Amino acid sequence: MLAKDNHNATQSHYMYQMNEKTMTIEVSLEELENLCRSALKKKGASSEEASIVFQDYLDAELRGRTSHGFVSFAVALGAFPHAGKYEIVEDSLSHITIEGNGDCGHVVARKSIDHGLENLKKTKVCTIGIRNITRFNCPGSIARYAAENGAIALVLEYGGKNFMVPFGGKEASLSTNPIGIAIPGTNPLFVLDIATSERAIGFVNLAKASGEFIPNNWGVDKFGQATTNPSELAAMNPFGGYKGSALAMAFEILSGALVGVPIGSSGDLSKRGALILLFDPTIFGQTKEEFQTRVAKFLEEVTSTAPQDASAPVMYPGQLGENRYQDQIKKGKVVLPKAILDSLSNF
Repeated sequence: MLAKDNHNATQSHYMYQMNEKTMTIEVSLEELENLCRSALKKKGASSEEASIVFQDYLDAELRGRTSHGFVSFAVALGAFPHAGKYEIVEDSLSHITIEGNGDCGHVVARKSIDHGLENLKKTKVCTIGIRNITRFNCPGSIARYAAENGAIALVLEYGGKNFMVPFGGKEASLSTNPIGIAIPGTNPLFVLDIATSERAIGFVNLAKASGEFIPNNWGVDKFGQATTNPSELAAMNPFGGYKGSALAMAFEILSGALVGVPIGSSGDLSKRGALILLFDPTIFGQTKEEFQTRVAKFLEEVTSTAPQDASAPVMYPGQLGENRYQDQIKKGKVVLPKAILDSLSNF
């Protein structure tokens, strides 16, 4: 039974905390895993699949990407009741084509990288096209998996539906089409993970769950006007104006049309696409050590830049997230909005 208390008293694995805007619950990582794995298995996921999916959402939550954390866990559950199994339809070493058959994107993405890493031993470059899968959440997590195994990785994911207005537009005609890039041999790993929208859609859902307003530059309502009410938001804005809009178009073509899934107004959330590029760091004749030395020197120069705010040092992508992740792992618990934990408990 959950304990309702404003003074940090604990019962079971939970602790209620009140703030000005919402009630939150502190839950142990063990209990959270049990809830999520149980829900996934009820939907037909195997133990391995449940583990992969849970770790992806935990990774996002603990690294500060709460927009892709447990607020959107229901999306993962929807991947299993009617999912097929992926198959490799072509493997020419330098490129692999994978038919997802509606399989879980979290699983297919990792399995495809496993195949690609084997090919990389012979070709030093491998391009993987994946079609007809469900969402795999954060492309950065997929790229990190490849980098942990020694490969440079670029991961593009087609979002599957029009969620975003193009620059100058009033209604959605683009998906948010995120990209992940990871570089091996860096410590912590260099991992870039960004969508082409001003803010990830998951932050809108978090605002709804927390009863908060959103900045008026995140998106527009059904009339194409800026809104601060997350319940009225109809479409996201691209980041950086025409730059984010242009990248979204390019990524939708490369991770959607190129791999063979419908895009634009024909997009389907259960038939998403992905393009993964894997490179061996020695592909152009230098040793792995030479590559890593050059990268380390460059990142050291960048992070040694005098900061505008002395309390906020310059960091490269992946540093802050890794710090957060390790800190949360040591604590063994995470704070979630009560509405999110209630939904996890009721799946």
